[in-house]
Order: sequence, then structure tokens, then C-alpha cells
Amino acid sequence: MGEVYAAYDPELDRKVAVKLLRAKPNAGLSIAEGRQRTLREAQAIARLSHPNVVVVYDVGTFRDQVFIAMEFVEGNTVTYWVESQARSWQEVLRVFMNAGRGLMAAHEKGLVHRDFKPDNVMVGKDGQVRVMDFGLARQVNERAQTPEGGSAGAGAPRASTVPPPADGEPAGTSAAEGGSAAVQHVPPESADPMATIVLSTPASATDSSSGPTAAGGTGPGAAMFDVRLTRTGAMMGTPAYMAPEQFLGMPTNARTDQFSFCVALYEALYHERPFSGATMFALTSNVVQGNVREAPTSSRVPLWVRKVLLRGLRPQATDRYPSMADLIEALGSNPSVARRKWAVAGAIVAGLIALGVAGKASLEKDRVVCNGAPEMLAGIWELRPPGGGESPRQSRIHSAFLRSGKGYAADVYATVASALSSYADSWAKMRREACIATTRREQSTEVMDLRMNCLDERLGRLRALTDVFASASGEVVENAVGAVNALGSLDRCADVALLRSILRPPEDPTTKARVAQLHDRLAAVKASVDAGHLRQAIKDAPPLVEDARAVGYKPLLAEVLALAGYVSGKANDTVHAQRYYSEAMLVADAAHHDEARADAATNLAFLSGYQEGHFDEAKRWDEVAEAVLERIGGHDLLRAWLLGDMGLVYLRYGYREEALHAQLEAVALKEKALGPDHPDVGVSDGNVAIVLADAGRNQDALTYVDRSIVLIENGLGAAHPDLAVQFSNRGEILNSLGRYQDARQSFERARVIWERELGLENRNLGYALTGIGISYLAEGNPAGGLPALERAFRIRSKQETDPVQRAETSFALAQALWDAGHDHGRARALAEQAKEAYAKAPQKGKQRAEVETWLERHRVG
Repeated sequence: MGEVYAAYDPELDRKVAVKLLRAKPNAGLSIAEGRQRTLREAQAIARLSHPNVVVVYDVGTFRDQVFIAMEFVEGNTVTYWVESQARSWQEVLRVFMNAGRGLMAAHEKGLVHRDFKPDNVMVGKDGQVRVMDFGLARQVNERAQTPEGGSAGAGAPRASTVPPPADGEPAGTSAAEGGSAAVQHVPPESADPMATIVLSTPASATDSSSGPTAAGGTGPGAAMFDVRLTRTGAMMGTPAYMAPEQFLGMPTNARTDQFSFCVALYEALYHERPFSGATMFALTSNVVQGNVREAPTSSRVPLWVRKVLLRGLRPQATDRYPSMADLIEALGSNPSVARRKWAVAGAIVAGLIALGVAGKASLEKDRVVCNGAPEMLAGIWELRPPGGGESPRQSRIHSAFLRSGKGYAADVYATVASALSSYADSWAKMRREACIATTRREQSTEVMDLRMNCLDERLGRLRALTDVFASASGEVVENAVGAVNALGSLDRCADVALLRSILRPPEDPTTKARVAQLHDRLAAVKASVDAGHLRQAIKDAPPLVEDARAVGYKPLLAEVLALAGYVSGKANDTVHAQRYYSEAMLVADAAHHDEARADAATNLAFLSGYQEGHFDEAKRWDEVAEAVLERIGGHDLLRAWLLGDMGLVYLRYGYREEALHAQLEAVALKEKALGPDHPDVGVSDGNVAIVLADAGRNQDALTYVDRSIVLIENGLGAAHPDLAVQFSNRGEILNSLGRYQDARQSFERARVIWERELGLENRNLGYALTGIGISYLAEGNPAGGLPALERAFRIRSKQETDPVQRAETSFALAQALWDAGHDHGRARALAEQAKEAYAKAPQKGKQRAEVETWLERHRVG
């Protein structure tokens, strides 16, 4: 349907792919129809923001042709990828599951591809898989489709009930798009089964260009995407991969793409297509009747994979999987892995039975009394069954993450699921131990009550967070790992001395019930803000504070005030944040609630030192927090956050040695609390890299930032915004090492992620674009850096609040303008702006001196 050219976009300084319409009259497609179809392709893809779908940047016309400017993918089609070398069935499955996620994202936007095939999927050199060529995509008519993607019309014929057409004869009538009956013609025998085709019905059939149809008006004012470009009953697609409903001119839906996907995957796995047919008629007959070939005897593809494919290849759309998500889930469920897990579990159980017979009778009574944890976790986050798998609640959360449209959702869910399962296991074990210790008279009922109250509060927080996860938005998925990390530590619930030091809850039943209710509301607000729902948290926090004041239970009030301070800080309302945190400190002190004190002091240290610029005040709060943490016996994760925050404060004021020590200690504590491979460890590795780069130790910094990238990508996925931060920082380090081309590649990785996930005007883009411009300047190519620097300047002028960052871009742009022979007056004006900004930041004296020297040497006239 088009020719694709490599091109260069000077404004955005990037290589792009430009597709030009290739439509000729009398080839089954008029020029007007071709233009509309190409515009619709652009509109279809532009609706999608997903790493497994090619990105569209622009669409327009060139002379009498339509063009689409798209993401340039360095790589090859899946067809080439499969044929270029031997691939294991696992490798093939991985690539196709990624492509399936791209289709799934389209389906969630109401789009059907209708021409999925290996040549319409690219595998980049970076391994990223992208679906492209949505030239036949259309908006699913919700009035004619069920939510599951099947036909809602009771009278629509099923594919298997319509006999295959004879060669060159009509296929009969069908209820086609819009409900009109029309005659459908099959392709001629000479048609290429690998080519995308469009076959229209006879001229007597209603043409969408001539007015309204049964599906709705297509005259002036109708959306471009709702115009049906083919006549009723038309057949579209590539025959080798087409579903029965496409051959028969029936309505298409998401399950049509599922069929084509399974044909392509079958071909890649078995090296032959599932349906034989040397002629179009033979192919049509086998597809419509569901005559799938037997698997080659030499194939090593497991039987369970074939069973999944056979369901996706069923002639009747309603017999296939309900959605692409279900198909992908089935392809990811290897039963042999589950059997191995069951075998291991069985061996462990057998060993325990052999070793534990002697103590069975004495322990049975305790287990019966104290084994209620699984029931309490039901509907929140269930314990892991011996053979693995997901509970219904976990499946709903998993599906919600995948529906968010974030390309990294699957990776984030895997990290979140592992952390929540560990948390639930620890919670259940601690609750059982607390109960058994009391039944054995190893601790008093008073101690058990203290521990159970603490565990109940933690369970409430877990419930609130998983409730948010169950309807996860993109923001929730982006912040999900951090939200899980922010769940309260269970260690506190085993610290009897700490629990006894806090004021006991009121005994009055009415007040006790109000406290419990406020704890639930506190958990809900905390879950909202941790998961990225800041607006809702801003709305809910003040009433919660007032209600907590009215109840008067000080430990609860301290936690509520600290949370209100956190919400205010997130909203950049430092005045209210300071007030809430300060009051939280006083109330927590009166209530002997040391954990709340440590939390408030940690946040005050960061707010005072980094956000407000008061170093001495930050140091005082740091000392308070350290003293409280020492008194309560440590809290590894909270102390790691304190050290990370203070490391940034130290660096801001030039205390590099102290900053490095703090960040390295934060890494060690996070590794202890979360494990060495956790993505939050990667964040601290990135902080270490920043400090080392600031000290000029760029090679050491590169080692740490590379490790950060590996940990974050493994834990959060290849498209997460946190990964873009590290790629951008890596670009800065490579620039300092003189590796300018490598630096640009790293900045480009950051730019693509930020543009896709945060938009084209996000302030973070200023870092990557400025870095790209500086790399060109350092190579002596100022003209090459101008487009990126101009765009960075526009973004930072509108979005950036830090004058030092604006100054960096202004000065780089000034140098590029001057050296490229452009507006010298504007160049000096920009440099003057940079000088003024640096003058207000005492720690940037070196940068200010550099600007002043440049201004002395570059005078107009």
C-alpha cells in the first residue's frame, strides 16, 4: 500500500521513516480511497502509545501523495528474523508475544489491524518488537460488537455454516458491516496469497463515498476514522493470513487479528502455514472449514503450544480466545514448569512428613487455632499455591496492569507480584507465630493483642494498595513498585518493646471503631498518593486530618499529619508540607511513636535541604532522624531513603565525599532490605553515578549507571520513565568522557521513552535534548546541535523551574548560534541570561566564570 523511505527530520534531529501512498487507478483502489486509507492508517497508529507499536510523528500530503512520518526502526521484519538463522521455539514465542501485546494495545483502543502478518512486524537491533502498517485498521463499531469482540447480531452467519465458494462464483450473501446484504467475490486464481488485497463488490453495491450507510452517516462532519472505505461485503487483508470472516465478507473484530496472529506464529514455529492451498479456492476452503495441517514429525514445538494455536485458528470467531490478552496468557503458561514446581513441592512435603511425624500431634492443635491467615488474605493478595499460578484477585490486577497501555506493565507486574507475595507470606507467618507463641504460653495475651493490632493495620494498607492496583491506570503502573516499597515494615510488628512504647488504642468501643475507620482511610489515601493518584490524595488528606484531630488518638494523628505533609510535598506546596511535618513530629513525640517521628524527620531533611535550600536545617533534621532510627533498632529501608535524600543535599552544596558515602550506604541497605537485584537498588546506583560524575570520576560513574540501567530495565521494563532518567545521566557521563556518538545514542533512548510515556513537551526532555546539542558542539558541529537545543530551550522556557537547568540550555544554544554563524545578538542575550541565573546559584561559580569568559571573547561589532 505504500513505499517507505528513510529520511531525516531536522527540527527534531532524528531519523524517521516516511511512507508514501502507492495507489494506482483500476487496481482495486481509487486514488481518493487510497489517500483516505493512508490517513486512516496514521490516525490509527497515532492513537496508540505502546512500545510494541510503531510511533507516528506526522501525517500530511506531498504533491498528490499522502505521507506518514514514522519512527525509524533499525532492524528487520519478523519474516527475515525467522529465516536469517535457526530460532528456538522459545525465541519465536517471545517475539510473537511482544507483537501480540502491540495488537492487544490496539484492541484496547477499539482498533482492529486486519492485516497482521510477519512482514508487518519489525524486530529492532535492540530486540524491541513493533507492529506496523495499520493500513487496514478500522474502529470497531461498538453497536455491532459485543464487549468480548464477537458479533452481537443474532442473524449474522458463522463462518463454518457458509459453504466455500466455487471458483469464480459468488459466495452467497452475508450480513456485512452495517448490516447490508451484498454479493462477495473471491480473488482470482492468480492472486498472490502474500499480497495485501482489497476486493470490492459489484458497482451496484452501496459505496461509502456516496452517502450514509446502515452503519451511520459518512457525509461532511463524520470522523475520518468512521468512514468505511470498502463497499459492503468487501474482502481485505493478505489471504495467507486472513480469517474465515474476512474471506466471507463478514464483520471483523479483535478475534480476526487473533486468527492472523496464530497463522503467523504457526508458520514461524513449524516453517509452514497451518492451511494448505495452491490456489485461492483451495486456501479459502481449508481456512473456512478449519482444516489445519498435521504438525511436521520433526518439530520440537510442544503439544501445549499447538493446542493454544488450534484454538486461535478455529473457524468460528466465538470459539477462539475471548481476547488477545487471554491468548498471550495461554502462550505464557508452560504446563511443564508448573509440573516441575509441583514435583519439588511434593518432595518437600514428603520430607517434612518423614521428619515431622514425632511432633505432629503436639503441633496440630496450634495449627488449627492459628491458621486463619490465608482466609484473611483472601480477596486482598492470596498466598502462593504450591504449584504457582494466580488467584482470581491477582489475575484481575494482572489484567488491569496490562490494560493500562504501558509497554512495561508486564515487567512491573512481575516485580510487584513477587514483592506482594513475599509480603503476604511474611505477614501470614508472623501472624501464625504470634498466635502460636500465645497458645504455648510463650507470650502474654497482651503482647499478642499488640502484635495483632499492628498486623491488622499492615493488612489494611495491603488491602488499600491492591484495591488501587485492581483498577490500575498508567500512573499507577508507573509508580507501582515504589508504592509496594512504601508498605509499612512488618519488623515493627515483632518489636514488642516498640509496640509497648506507643500509646495504647482507646478502650471505648465507639472511639475504637472510629480509630479503625480512620486507619482504613489513612491506608486508602496513602495507597492513592504512592500509586500516583495525587489529585485524589490532595482532596482526601485535609478532611482526614480534621477527623483525626476530632478523635484525638495521638499515634494515629501523627501518622495522618505526616501523610498530609507527604501529599503537600508531592504537590510542591512546601509551606503546608513543613507545617504538617513539624506538627507530626510534636504529636509523635507525645505519643512515643518513634516510627512516625523518623518518617517526618526524614522528609523534613529533604524538604529543608533540597527543596528550600536550608542546609543547616536539613542537617539538624537528619541528626534527629538518625537518633530515632538508632533508638528503634534500625529500619533499613527508611534509613536508606534518608541517606539517599541527604546524599542529594550534600551534593547540592558541594560536599562530594559525604554525598558519596551516603549514597553507597543507601545502596548497601537497599540490597539488604530488598535484595541485590531490586530496581530500587538501581535507583541508588544511579545516584552514586551522579556523585562520581560530579567529582570527575566519569569511568567509575559509567560502571554504576550501567548497573543501574540493568537493574531498572529488568525490574520495570525497557520503556519505564525511571529507565529514561538513567539513560539521560549516562549520556551526560559519556559526553564528559568524549564519547559523543555513544552519548547521543543514550540520550536518544531517554528521549524516545519520555516522548512516548510523558508527551512531547515534558520537562525531562530538556535534559536529553540539551545533552544531544552539547555533544554536537563538542564535535565542532554546532549546526547539527541547533535543532535539539532550540527545542530544549522552548521546553525549558515553559516547563523548567530550576534556573540552573535553563541556564545550561541557554548557554549551549548561545554557543551553537554563534559558531554556526546565526544571530549573534540573540546568542549574546542568551549567554547574559545564563550568567544571571548562575549568579543566583553560588555552587555554580565555575559555570558562571565560563559564561563570562565567553561573553568577553564574543562581542558584537
